Amino acid sequence: MQLLNKENIIKNQVNTIEQFKVLAYLKKQFNTDEVNLYLLDRFTIKLVDKNNDVGYFKYNSKTKSVEFYEKSIKNKERER
Repeated sequence: MQLLNKENIIKNQVNTIEQFKVLAYLKKQFNTDEVNLYLLDRFTIKLVDKNNDVGYFKYNSKTKSVEFYEKSIKNKERER
């Protein structure tokens, strides 16, 4: 799991196209200065807010959309 710093977020520096799409979605929906973002796997970014609430945002290649999960995604589900 890799923490994205402010420069990574501003410059869209992630490892995969799927992470790029999730990051673009998160930048539209959240004030990224107020949250911590972590690269979890090639499809998923973990978001932690100031209250330590956690959310997982995963790019779904089939539906071409970003999905939200409140709990950690199991390894088998991540590979979909």
